[in-house]
Amino acid sequence: MPDDVSPVDIAVMRQMFHNNATLVSKFALKFIEVANSTLIEMRLAQAEKDLSALGRLGHKLKSSARTIGASGFAELCEALEKAGLDDNWDEAELLLTKIPPALDRITQQFRNEFGEAS
Repeated sequence: MPDDVSPVDIAVMRQMFHNNATLVSKFALKFIEVANSTLIEMRLAQAEKDLSALGRLGHKLKSSARTIGASGFAELCEALEKAGLDDNWDEAELLLTKIPPALDRITQQFRNEFGEAS
């Protein structure tokens, strides 16, 4: 069943924006835009072996992921933040293999939810 669970609880965003479908859709698209940009920054930090930057980037995405109801993604980002604080490069590398596919699942869910409505 865990694989069937949606990566984002859309109800969280609907409640935040009082069921305004336009605002929910815009916020979802903005999250994807920011998250993809942050992933690029993560790849650069990884290439430069800048663990503290990776931790900061994990922190940056964690909050916005929680805001949209993407708790699993937020947990990955929080773990990356902690890996940066703990100077744990191996853990950071492992998380960097999990974060992009998790973001892909969120993106797909948003496409399914909002794609035809736009």
